[in-house]
Amino acid sequence: MTLAHLDRQLLDARLGTEAPDLPDTVWSHLAATIHSEIAELDEAITNQLRVSVLIPPERYVEELTAFQTWMDIAQANASNPVIVRAQVMTQLYVAFVWLRDSLMKPTAEVVSQHSTFTTVERFLASGRRRTLRNAIAHGRWCYLPDFTGLEWWAEPSWGQTHERVEISQIDLDAWQLLSRGTAIPVLLALTGERS
Repeated sequence: MTLAHLDRQLLDARLGTEAPDLPDTVWSHLAATIHSEIAELDEAITNQLRVSVLIPPERYVEELTAFQTWMDIAQANASNPVIVRAQVMTQLYVAFVWLRDSLMKPTAEVVSQHSTFTTVERFLASGRRRTLRNAIAHGRWCYLPDFTGLEWWAEPSWGQTHERVEISQIDLDAWQLLSRGTAIPVLLALTGERS
């Protein structure tokens, strides 16, 4: 098995206005690098990770396969605005809530703080991505009026009002790609798939 196709896709995650600070050599092999980091973990750490994610990695693969099938169906029906909206809601949840909370966060807790995976996970868990994740989870987002991206309302500081934030579709696509494209090599490594 090779992750070259996913490595090429992940290069598009650099197109956004914000991206993790990684060397070019890592960007060109991002999926393969993350896969290696997880596959090379000590067996005790791998077992700890499998327990801490709660859901067996094989089940994640099943769900992501179903998600990709839904994405293919949605793409085939992209002229239907109802399907496109359902697709966007599903994408947002999968990329920013489900994968982040149930897989990425527990994985970051057991891998080296200096790993490529941790660099990407910290990026996805911070800044505007963190406030976007919270807005998705708490229903404080919608399309921009011209459908060129999203707007959301970040949790206010004590005694303040919610802060309105915008994101372009380019940034949103880059962050979603980075989330899913980082989770896949983790799951492949945990299920014993070798790159």
